[in-house]
Amino acid sequence: MENRDSVLESRSSALASERHALEAKAGNLANLRGVFFVGFLICFITYFTWGRKLALLIGAVLFLLLFIVFVVIHGKLKSKAQRLVVLSEINDRYIARTKHDFSKLSDDGSDLAPDKHPYSSDLDLFGEKSLFSLISVAHTTFGRSQLKKWLLYASEENMDLEDIRSRQKAVAELSEQLVLMEELEASTELNVKGRGSPRALIAFVDSDSVAPGKRILMIRIINTILLWVSFIVALIFGGYVFFVPLTFFVIQLLLMAWGYKDNGYMFDIVEKFYPELPAYSNIFTELEDTEVHSDYLLAIKKRLYGENEAEGKGKSASNQLQSLYKICLLVQARMQPLLYFVLNVVFPFDELCLKLLENWRSGAGNSIPDKLLAIGEWEALMSLAVMRTIYPNGVIPEITESSTPFFKAKSIGHPLIEEKRLVRNDFSLEKGCAMITGSNMSGKTTLLRTVGINAVLAYAGAVCPAESLSLSLMNVAASMRIEDNLGEGVSTFYAELVKIERIVNIARKGKPLLFLIDEIFRGTNSKDRTDGAWTVLKQLHKQTIIGLMSTHDYELCKMNGTKEVDLVYYHFSEYFDDDGLHFDYRLRDGMSTETNAKYLMKMVGIYD
Repeated sequence: MENRDSVLESRSSALASERHALEAKAGNLANLRGVFFVGFLICFITYFTWGRKLALLIGAVLFLLLFIVFVVIHGKLKSKAQRLVVLSEINDRYIARTKHDFSKLSDDGSDLAPDKHPYSSDLDLFGEKSLFSLISVAHTTFGRSQLKKWLLYASEENMDLEDIRSRQKAVAELSEQLVLMEELEASTELNVKGRGSPRALIAFVDSDSVAPGKRILMIRIINTILLWVSFIVALIFGGYVFFVPLTFFVIQLLLMAWGYKDNGYMFDIVEKFYPELPAYSNIFTELEDTEVHSDYLLAIKKRLYGENEAEGKGKSASNQLQSLYKICLLVQARMQPLLYFVLNVVFPFDELCLKLLENWRSGAGNSIPDKLLAIGEWEALMSLAVMRTIYPNGVIPEITESSTPFFKAKSIGHPLIEEKRLVRNDFSLEKGCAMITGSNMSGKTTLLRTVGINAVLAYAGAVCPAESLSLSLMNVAASMRIEDNLGEGVSTFYAELVKIERIVNIARKGKPLLFLIDEIFRGTNSKDRTDGAWTVLKQLHKQTIIGLMSTHDYELCKMNGTKEVDLVYYHFSEYFDDDGLHFDYRLRDGMSTETNAKYLMKMVGIYD
């Protein structure tokens, strides 16, 4: 932990020193640039006022050339300085993550939060002070979406253990290269900021053929040839012959007007996506030039290069977008009304541009969506790797595929609690349900969330804040955070019923399941709560299911006299002294019989 902090602080100091040195150098270059410009003005003015001597003209040219060179160099230094500023901000965010300072982590993924999900809202995956907010270093739409997909992976019916292990290896490799991760994040942040998703590019790639019809293309070509030939003949012979090129000129205008609307639609799409091409090309270049070893990262690089990386940069994603950008620059020329008119009169310019666009789309274009998704997967893997920086002593979970689910953890903690405040516990469950009892605020709900969110991290492929963690492959479902909806006429109790029903329905599918239920049926009377909870426990009592249930209902705990359900009991406790009520948040075996409700009411002045 100390080494982690020293590495981040050293990195921060090094970036600051490098930035200050670069800014000082840029300042000196700016002064020299000014001197050269003044020298150019003096030589140029002197040349015209004091006699046109060749030496003055040569001096003016040399000063102007030096001024231009220093302008270019100064611009590059400014770009480097800006990258260093972004890198410093990124490193500061890493430091903020280690301290759980969410005020510096602006992307909380609120827009990605799914409705009616089995565990997303219960485990604080998205939103303020969420897991997404803590770990996400994704700046593209693809990266944010992919991270969301992996955080929700524990709800998918067809979870694949080999996919998880592949992600674990890729995450482990990236997590050992902090500087590389910061550099790659800087590339995406600098290039993508303010641009959003290249939806127009994807729409263009997915569109039908954009090439002009063969008939209209041939007519345009033939009419253009006839226009030029007749114009040259008219120049040679003069007279009434000029009526011939004029006729072909009118036909050319009619053909331009005929195709203007249809062609314009595609050119409008190009206008929307072409500014984004250099940005994504730069990102592709960064990833293509990164040396990696794990199978997953190598597979991503192969996707960026196409089927055969040995074919070189010509087939790479960055090169393909650069090629498209060059075509788009041609298209930009026809966006000026005067140039549009001239270019299309003297040449079938629009049709040529459309043909070039179609050749690119039918060739390289088909692979671009997958290559953009590859960027997203890389960003999501880096986000998962952030957990190693936050918890340097975290463990890569051991996951097995088993028909009998289990969860075994030693010294496990909740990843959304700062390390210095984090209380870790051992927890093991190999069958049935763990009944968690204890007083208010003693740690019951936190334990449920700790188990759930670490399972989510494990299946996503990240490290977990634990000394050891082994678990089987199983879906996760929870009923913890219950919210009513007065606008839809939904009470808290009914909202909880809906969540419980969702868990039961998942259980009926017969696949391994980990359920987490906090204070079941808290919104109804004691008798109905106890009977309802017992019914739910019996429905969830299957060989393929394990779970945790917290409760204050000690009658519920006593209903298993006949051992009808496999239950194991844990509890949290507290102690009182002259300074008040204290919690140690330590998990203990057995069932609690303590209560602190009256004491808490007395503390706030409700109870005498």
